Amino acid sequence: PHRDLARELSLSVGTVSKAYQAAEQRGIVSGHVGQGTFVRRRSAARAEAATAHEPVNLALNVPAEGNETQILSALFGEVVRERDLAPLLRYHPHGGIWKHREIVAASLSDKRFAVEPARLFLCNGAQHAIDIALRLVAKPGDSILVDAFTYSGFKAIAAASHFTLVPVEMDEEGMDPEALKQACHRSGARVLYCMPTLQSPTARTMSLTRRRRIAELAEELDLTVIEDDVYGFFFSERPMPIASLAPDRTFYVTSYSKCIAPGFRLGTLTVPTAYITQAELLLHASAWFVAPMLGEAVVR
Repeated sequence: PHRDLARELSLSVGTVSKAYQAAEQRGIVSGHVGQGTFVRRRSAARAEAATAHEPVNLALNVPAEGNETQILSALFGEVVRERDLAPLLRYHPHGGIWKHREIVAASLSDKRFAVEPARLFLCNGAQHAIDIALRLVAKPGDSILVDAFTYSGFKAIAAASHFTLVPVEMDEEGMDPEALKQACHRSGARVLYCMPTLQSPTARTMSLTRRRRIAELAEELDLTVIEDDVYGFFFSERPMPIASLAPDRTFYVTSYSKCIAPGFRLGTLTVPTAYITQAELLLHASAWFVAPMLGEAVVR
């Protein structure tokens, strides 16, 4: 107990409490109300991390560590204590539990952009969502328009699926509209992948004027847009998505792996209404459904 240790070490109870809190945040101990504080068994993952002395991989974009471990531990504990776990272990709709989809859709919506739960699907991270979107609108051998410097994960999907990437020149805001028009005419490509907000790897962000122009060109050139908005959460007011300007031809992707933790594999894919049935089929084929425990943690 805190008071016993404080007395033994001749420290204040507040100091000991802070130390216990730090130890819990690091995963060294776990506290249980009414029982006490216990040293946790060292997991294989933590042991591996502790013994590895590898250079930091700057090719990976990793969220800064905070108190996500403590928060998630408490959330998962709530589910178990409240006996809500059993329903989560059953079969569920391929797009995710409906209540989860309603809450997530509402969290992504604002007065400029309304996300309908029926069009939103929970996926195993943004990578899974992008892969499904591509499989809905392209086939092996097709050309895909991308930024001249584009997301490495997208290049991996393209290589595995045998897509040809068509690089489009960029300026200080990202993809250049006139260059997009030329690349589209030159290649015959009909699918565009872009990150209008904090583009990876350049971190460039499109103005609203630029987003409107890209949406206009999508209509003019008959392009299907896959919009990757995994970094929109950084803004107090999320920039207007291209999906709000061209909803009938844009697949909108977000991710909780970027704002919670890389191992928290939960993303969203919002599809045009015409693709709802096909998206459900691909989720069935690729993952059946996302682990409901992750959806439950997010909505809580």
